[in-house]
Amino acid sequence: MPEYTYAQDYRYHAAGRIWLVPELKLLHLPDGTLGLPQTEINRVHRAISNALCGSSDPLTGEEFEFLCDTASVSFAQVAEALHLDRSTLSKWRDSARPMPHVRSLFLKRWFWFRLFGDELASHTVHLGALENDGEFLQLARDVAIAHSVTDAVAKAVA
Repeated sequence: MPEYTYAQDYRYHAAGRIWLVPELKLLHLPDGTLGLPQTEINRVHRAISNALCGSSDPLTGEEFEFLCDTASVSFAQVAEALHLDRSTLSKWRDSARPMPHVRSLFLKRWFWFRLFGDELASHTVHLGALENDGEFLQLARDVAIAHSVTDAVAKAVA
């Protein structure tokens, strides 16, 4: 049976920044080192995706790539959802600028529903929560955590 160690407040690098993961399960490997099981990586990536989608900050290129990887979607699928040419997304992704606010909110909502929508489809949302995309995404982030669909993580202070 595998042996695990639990790390508290683990600093995890993803999506161009450091995240603070409250608890992380590390596997003792045969050579004596510690490793991250794939199930833990998937759990942490979902938590980071939820935090990114529920944030008021516009998406950066690194965050966009991270969300594509976590949701297992290609740039072509995202471009199709936005009715954009794939090269437009590639140019934005490669630039140092955040995505325009309206497109960023649309993408955050699109990614959030791809990752968590099926699991939370039976929960109701008050109509007033849908009036503002930013507020809805913050509520969606909190609902996903409250219903144990994902965990809470925070951006680590430098």
